[in-house]
Amino acid sequence: MLRRRFNRTCLSPLDLDVCERVFNQVCADEQLDPLDPDAEILAVMVVAIFRNAHTNECELLEAVRSHRENHGNRPIASLKNAQRRLD
Repeated sequence: MLRRRFNRTCLSPLDLDVCERVFNQVCADEQLDPLDPDAEILAVMVVAIFRNAHTNECELLEAVRSHRENHGNRPIASLKNAQRRLD
């Protein structure tokens, strides 16, 4: 049980690499400065979608793009709550 919880809360270096590549690709596609506050919301979104079983890089990129197309740059409600906790 502990191992299962650990796996859901911690990302490996390989997991972080996947998330970073997707983040960088979306920033490039949208001409978004990675240091912009909107990019921080994007980063939280990428990790949240990754943790929701989209661990394949292509699948993750498609899920992030789809969410941003359908919802604009607005984060989903759970991401807003996570962002508040970071502030």
